[in-house]
Amino acid sequence: MLATIYTVQTDSNEEISSSFTLPIKQVFLIAHINGSLWLRRYPASIIFTALIPFSFLFMVFVIGGGQYTHLAFAGSLVSAAASYGLATGNNIISWKVEYKMQDVFVSSPVSSFTYMAGIALAELLFGLPALAIIAILVVIFSNDFLFSTVMAIVTIVLIWASTSTIGYFISTRSTHQRFVESFIAFLRIAAVVLPPVFYPLSVIPIEELRYLAYAIPTTHASLILQYAMGVPQALGDSWSPELGLAIIIAYIVGFSFLAKTKAVWREK
Repeated sequence: MLATIYTVQTDSNEEISSSFTLPIKQVFLIAHINGSLWLRRYPASIIFTALIPFSFLFMVFVIGGGQYTHLAFAGSLVSAAASYGLATGNNIISWKVEYKMQDVFVSSPVSSFTYMAGIALAELLFGLPALAIIAILVVIFSNDFLFSTVMAIVTIVLIWASTSTIGYFISTRSTHQRFVESFIAFLRIAAVVLPPVFYPLSVIPIEELRYLAYAIPTTHASLILQYAMGVPQALGDSWSPELGLAIIIAYIVGFSFLAKTKAVWREK
């Protein structure tokens, strides 16, 4: 399938150009096959996948009586980005076990990293409408339009990228679809519900637990958005946006390395 776009170039300049552009073309082709084609046939899928982040948003509004508006928007955006990223694991295990499609890509000129990026991008396509709506709400309720817009986009991309690599790594290390689905569901709770994504970090009474929350990337993503929205942070000198971005990027680099070196791409 993807081999059709792979051609041998005779000119050295064309070979160099192809080596840079071919993986990009492969990523978008995989995303088109796995995402665009499905959405074209079943556009209602966008609504179904948007229910989770908007249900969290609704719950925070009802329970908080509207006083936690900023936390609700920040948490919902982080929740959506993390959910669509982790869903990469569910998608890959389905293609691997049910449809045997991974064998097709293994036998084609596609690297494991390109394959992961294509599936992750396909999942992002399902969430773009929901992410766009919540991001717009984050910007509307912010004091600085430009800064909050940049931070919203950066946060979406970084959390989606970090959770996508986590989901991919887990899915390739297992041959059982139910195990992956159950573990991904657990990770959603561990990444979105338990850490201070929808509630202030200052609510945690024990300082040691705060440091534990610092180890979770979604905590920093929510804090970054709250910071961009002008929400007062009772954190002292222990946290900064630079620290948050550094930890999220560290997750991306770490799990990308694991996905590249330790993921099971070719079955023995």
